[in-house]
Amino acid sequence: MTKKRLEQAGVIPYRRGEGGWEFLIITSRKGNWIFPKGVIAADEDPEETAMKECAEEAGIQGAIVGEAVGSYPDRRRKQPCTVKMFLLRYEAETTWKEKGTRKRSWCSFAEASHRLRKEPVRELLARALDLLELDRADP
Repeated sequence: MTKKRLEQAGVIPYRRGEGGWEFLIITSRKGNWIFPKGVIAADEDPEETAMKECAEEAGIQGAIVGEAVGSYPDRRRKQPCTVKMFLLRYEAETTWKEKGTRKRSWCSFAEASHRLRKEPVRELLARALDLLELDRADP
């Protein structure tokens, strides 16, 4: 019996720092560096889920910018999963639900790319940087 493919949504949070674009990464429960993401609830659209997960997992609020950057295949508890990723323009930090179990870090593109373990996620980060560089008017 084939397991049904789960759908997840996440964000690549960004802001303009003194040295250029910065991206927020967080630790997974296993300690790996990732972007905030979660399973799309039946009553939510992917963008809602992505923003909710970012607030819960990283304490970051912001606005989704444009269409999805892309998606990548993953596994969640040995179940096939597709993760759709969006750019999220940073607006504010808040207290967050998972502060005690996760770390967060604002990084340059190079540092974030180095810390992210999965190649498809690094590729989406590179695509996000390309999109931001094409639209320099976006704060």
